[in-house]
Amino acid sequence: MTTDEAPQEAPAAESRSAGKRPAEAGAAESYTHVWEHYADELRLLDLKLQLLYHRKGRSAADPQADAFRGMYVSEDEFMRLVGAYDAGWDDEEAARLAAEIDGLQAHIAARVAASLRRNVFLPLVYAAGVFSLGWLEQGVVMLGLAVELDRKYERIFGFMADDLTVRLPNVGLALQLLCRTPDEMRAGRLAFAPNGKLARYFLAEEEAEPYGRSLLSRPIAFDRRMTTFLLDTGALDEELAPLVTIHYPDEPVEPLLVQRDVQERLSAFVQLAAARRSGHGEPGEQPDGEPLLGVHLWGPPGSGKKLQLRHLCRQWGKSLIVADMRALAAMAGDAFAGRLRRVLREAMLHKAALAFAHTEALYPDEPDAAARERLRQFQAELDDCPLDLFLLSDSRVRLEWESTRRNWLERELPVPDESERAMLWRRFAEEAGDLPSDADWTGLAVKFRFTPGQIRQALADAGTLSVWEGKAPVSVLEQSCYRQIRHRLDRKAVRIEPRYTWDDIVLPDEQKELLRSACNQVKYRSLVYGEWGFERKLAYGKGLSMLYAGPPGTGKTMSAQVVANELRMELYKIDLSQVISKYIGETEKNLHEIFLEARKSNAILFFDETDALFGKRSEVKDAHDKYANIETAYLLQKMEEYQGISILATNLLNNIDEAFLRRINYVIQFPFPDAEYREKIWRATIPPETPLSDDVDFRRLAQTYEIAGGNIKNVVLSAAFLAAETGEPVGMRHFVRAIRHELQKSGKIIPRSELELY
Repeated sequence: MTTDEAPQEAPAAESRSAGKRPAEAGAAESYTHVWEHYADELRLLDLKLQLLYHRKGRSAADPQADAFRGMYVSEDEFMRLVGAYDAGWDDEEAARLAAEIDGLQAHIAARVAASLRRNVFLPLVYAAGVFSLGWLEQGVVMLGLAVELDRKYERIFGFMADDLTVRLPNVGLALQLLCRTPDEMRAGRLAFAPNGKLARYFLAEEEAEPYGRSLLSRPIAFDRRMTTFLLDTGALDEELAPLVTIHYPDEPVEPLLVQRDVQERLSAFVQLAAARRSGHGEPGEQPDGEPLLGVHLWGPPGSGKKLQLRHLCRQWGKSLIVADMRALAAMAGDAFAGRLRRVLREAMLHKAALAFAHTEALYPDEPDAAARERLRQFQAELDDCPLDLFLLSDSRVRLEWESTRRNWLERELPVPDESERAMLWRRFAEEAGDLPSDADWTGLAVKFRFTPGQIRQALADAGTLSVWEGKAPVSVLEQSCYRQIRHRLDRKAVRIEPRYTWDDIVLPDEQKELLRSACNQVKYRSLVYGEWGFERKLAYGKGLSMLYAGPPGTGKTMSAQVVANELRMELYKIDLSQVISKYIGETEKNLHEIFLEARKSNAILFFDETDALFGKRSEVKDAHDKYANIETAYLLQKMEEYQGISILATNLLNNIDEAFLRRINYVIQFPFPDAEYREKIWRATIPPETPLSDDVDFRRLAQTYEIAGGNIKNVVLSAAFLAAETGEPVGMRHFVRAIRHELQKSGKIIPRSELELY
């Protein structure tokens, strides 16, 4: 905000003599620029200094001794200090100066009023209105500003303080200049309280007080930011640049394509806040007894939290300042409190709406003493701030606001539904211009639960990635989508790269049909849930769950890869050793983390050997049984809430609790392959490049050896290495030797006749 752009709502500077000469107020001309105003204020200061000097009186001692003023105390000065005599108030010179001061104050007040009517920006008057400064506080601000306007005041203040080393006014001098009675001086000391407006907003942070220095001798040193604002420009504080960003109401804003109802509620919030303040002074003020208002918006990154506020502020006619709480929370102690105050002051200076992004940084999972102290300071400072505030977080946090001075309203900005995501893909792709209009936007919308920001970023990334890889942007869209996903599933799961297709898997038609039906439930969910209205009928349970049951090696893991390949989705195999814990509550915590991270990528979760985790709920006979049943029920709940795909695999279907079976969409039993299917598996497992001997008889292998597909895969690979060792094509003798090794794992043996035959 520059000085020409600053709002003009601030009232005229309060003056002790304002209104004494109303005739001048109507005839006064406005200031044409700020320096005219400061020139008048400095003339007024000079008159007050003359009057103070006259009141103190001059020493009657040798004039040559005046050169050593401030280095010793003369007899006359001592007598005056202890009250033996006074230079007097009632002489003609004092009366003349006092009258001239009153006249100039009235003249300045009249010109200020005229300037406000003509929208001439006066920084001192504006700041006085923003921070509701009284006449004494305004005088102190002008006194501290004088040394920045003219260096002569450094010498004057040293002279008045009887100290040649002093270059700044002190509190005692300010009270003597601005107050006329002892009662005013006593009341004026409160303006310099540590929590007063001057200390909070204008004065520089003091170092430790020197031993023996009184309040009256404390120098009035201005904060550099306030000096810059009053003299130079209203631009954003440079020291806050790494922490905050500012958005002006006249800046272009992207349109709101989803969640327009949130904007309506925010507008209602602004109207409520305005109604509460009607008749109570400035828009930034809150009537006594009325709690301040705050809004907490939470949702994943890119959900449009800042965009909602920018639209609101554009409608409101206010700037928006957004502070990054991650950077603030990295500070500790006084550094955090001091920087937070600067942020609040900056918002007040700009009369801007203030938002804190990434508020979850204030609420760590395991807060220490420093984190609790930061939170306490944050709440205390916000309670003292007379602004309506907005907190933005990527996840829901319980604010736990102890004070009742601020009421908080909450609203989630969830990920758009599939129809909205498809619309966003099309809309943003049209803006990009280098993508075909007939691309499968619906498929991308179903596969990736992206926020608007993630969709826009994925399209931008696809343009860059296509140049790098020399491909069309549409061909790298899925790759760019996966680059947007930030999750930590690999901490408790292993990613499986799906390599198998429908041609690789050998199953009966019934099982294949069930797998295809499950895939279609994902492909056409946008049509069924969106256009056909089933979204309104189902509050939860819109994900897809499958149970693969069958002996080891019958194709359960391969089928999971086929589904992931068909749907082009990530597949994660859950490492049960990282999930199940003997400590109470830890298993549920691990499951919660898995499903929470999976939501970010909509990944397929594959739980293998789930007998241990999904066993039947037993009768509660001891504490172990009780908590084991809780773990089972909790997992069932998380599966129902998850909108992605969950695949469970078990070797023993009878060990699965019936409550699970009722809630699983597809239960697919993988039978042990008969001779016909074993032959198909043998043939499908051999790569076409593998050299085979003429004596290979797949039918004989299938009929003779009753082994599952997983075992066949191991046999084929082992036989290939045996043949490679001898430099021969893979023959029956290699297969039989490999089968012998495979069967020995389970204690089975091959008849000697078979070994002698090959």
